Amino acid sequence: MELPEKKKRRRRRKPGGGTSAGEIKSPAGSAEALSSWAEKIFAELASSPETLVSLDLLLRRLIPKKNRNLRKTAEEELEVLVRAGSVLRLPDGRLADPSRLPSLTGRLEANRDGYGFVIDPEGKKDVFVPAHFLAGAIDGDTVVCHVTGEDSRGRREGVVSHVLAHGRTDFPGLLLKTDGGLFVRPRDARIRQLFRVEEPIPPLPEGDGALVVLHVTAYPDASAVPSGRIASVLGVDGDPAIDTDLVIASFGFSISFPSEVEEAANERAATVPIVPDGGREDLRSLEIVTIDGDSAKDFDDAISLVPSPDGTWTLGIHIADVSTYVLPGSPLDREAFDRATSVYFPDRVLPMFPEVLSNGVLSLNPDEDRLARSVFARIDRNGEVSSWSVTPSVIRSRKRMTYSEVHRALSGDPSEGYRSWVPFLEQMWAVAQLLRKRRMAKGSLDFDLPEPEIVLDLRGEPVDILRSPRYLSHQLIEEFMLLANTLVAQRLSERLGTAIFRVHESPAPERIDNLYKFLDSLGITVGRPDPVTPKDLSLILEKTKGTPVEHPVHYAVLRSLKQARYEERPLGHFGLAFSDYTHFTSPIRRYPDLVVHRLLALSSPQGKEALLPTSLSRVAQQCSEKERKATEAERMAIDFKKVRFMSRHLGESFDGRITGVASYGIFVELVPFFVEGLIPISQLGHDYYVYREDRHQIRGERTGRTFSVGDAVRVTVAKVDFQRLRCDFVLEEEASNLSETRGPGKKRRYERRGR
Repeated sequence: MELPEKKKRRRRRKPGGGTSAGEIKSPAGSAEALSSWAEKIFAELASSPETLVSLDLLLRRLIPKKNRNLRKTAEEELEVLVRAGSVLRLPDGRLADPSRLPSLTGRLEANRDGYGFVIDPEGKKDVFVPAHFLAGAIDGDTVVCHVTGEDSRGRREGVVSHVLAHGRTDFPGLLLKTDGGLFVRPRDARIRQLFRVEEPIPPLPEGDGALVVLHVTAYPDASAVPSGRIASVLGVDGDPAIDTDLVIASFGFSISFPSEVEEAANERAATVPIVPDGGREDLRSLEIVTIDGDSAKDFDDAISLVPSPDGTWTLGIHIADVSTYVLPGSPLDREAFDRATSVYFPDRVLPMFPEVLSNGVLSLNPDEDRLARSVFARIDRNGEVSSWSVTPSVIRSRKRMTYSEVHRALSGDPSEGYRSWVPFLEQMWAVAQLLRKRRMAKGSLDFDLPEPEIVLDLRGEPVDILRSPRYLSHQLIEEFMLLANTLVAQRLSERLGTAIFRVHESPAPERIDNLYKFLDSLGITVGRPDPVTPKDLSLILEKTKGTPVEHPVHYAVLRSLKQARYEERPLGHFGLAFSDYTHFTSPIRRYPDLVVHRLLALSSPQGKEALLPTSLSRVAQQCSEKERKATEAERMAIDFKKVRFMSRHLGESFDGRITGVASYGIFVELVPFFVEGLIPISQLGHDYYVYREDRHQIRGERTGRTFSVGDAVRVTVAKVDFQRLRCDFVLEEEASNLSETRGPGKKRRYERRGR
């Protein structure tokens, strides 16, 4: 069978009539007879009153009763057409002419369990595709999908007919040595096929367990045996030092910069003068400081504060002037647009710019002159901004402060190097509190969700997982940056109309319905407004703060919201309760901020195009997609370390709290480590447990024992899965039913006994 010929034949078919079929080869019958069968099948599916036809009905219409012996031949020919994609077979077995079904072209997001979703580019509901109807497409591919209806859960369901473009050319995997040759099993569980390794084979580590990066040469949609070449060898499976390398390879990030980009960075760093001129203010006499994390190396924001005799303050927010160094259309600009963001891992950073810029001349290092864009805001005693301006400047930071030390100073326990700065910092804190009070009064959402801080040894092995502290100094800097971003957004909206805005639209009604049902199931009584406002959700956060259900409820509120993104229109920011918002304060690590710096120089919309690598809408889309990709990679790197850390605690017990309940089990977060794991429902004990969806609860029919969101439990670590990056727990009282088994060279694992 030649697929191109079949496609060509399908284009010539006339509705209701026969086709001029190309030759189709099959084990049964002559080519002429099979061609005739193809014509009959196409004609019947094209003219049938039903769009979807069962196999029995189709064959009854095609074959007279007296010729039932031809059924096998017809079925074989039909199978050939289905494999070629000329006829679609639905998950329920029904058949269809693809041209009679609605279709869309979109990116496939595969799931580890085999199924996937085709993302609708128009923003409509994504299309669910069962595992056996992906036509060989893998995660990230651009596919043509035919929508066949809705499944039992109300999701749009469809079938992939073919792949238009492959989204991944390289990925990491485990090298398998078999009698049939070398194969690579992708590290990403969403890619379920094995890939044969082609020659040449590079030097490999001794023994089994080599992790490699495979460059694909034959994809599953076009080959019965997909294959590729080994592009690089990462190391040996289980080595903590290569965890981040695995994540980087999984997402296709670039570790190094092209030589022309490095050369351009060195040239700009050496030649751009750092001096005040006619249009750049000299602010080097101001008391300006930076406040960042202990390990930070790139400082893109600094602050100053000058009190006035009338009780007002002039707050200065000084941001690295990246746009002077990175010119539109330059190699630096093209590379930054391609990356769109820096990516932060537990053990390293992939910067958006080469280090000579990001940690060098762009960074507002102490006691060094630096170019900046300075926002000055006049703030009264009520926290209102009476006037403001933005100007190019030259600044000189007096001190590199850290969040932890500033927090100590604000808490009354300053260290030696901060004592003289206490009055300055206390004034800063007073202004920040005024700004925060006004923001919270508008309903701005304040999530206090724990974030893990991974402590690594020199080999990359996680030795502890701590709760990342939320200092007073974090709130101080947050308020000042939010203010600068809001003021700049207002300026862009007034002057240009369109720019790069950070938008966060109102949540979908069905998401809000689910949130309030969840609250009802927990016995939390709150009014259900329509439409919901940020202030309504803020009251929910405040009401549950400090209670056992604080974290589950705060996560539920967060999940009810839409994802923030970049957009060329000022659509507002629901979560922050701002009418206009943008990103201006981090141009060293975010490309949208660089674009905003450039656009600020304009007094009218004319000339925008010359400052951009492409259209505004495409810049917004690219930056949104790259941000989501970076966030997913950062989360995977943290999950890697969490699972590796818990692998050292198999069989140990910890206090936990139930964060979620599902029909298949309960999710528990360990109190000491902020690691979440699943207790499968089958592991809850000797009872028949029933999931009560309306109460978000699991209840034992015999004992009446219940498990609900917020309940405290004591659990034992039963299993870790490095492929799925998942931990499984059991209740501590059930741990005695687990038997520890070891095999040669295997890690510990636990199994149920006597069940």
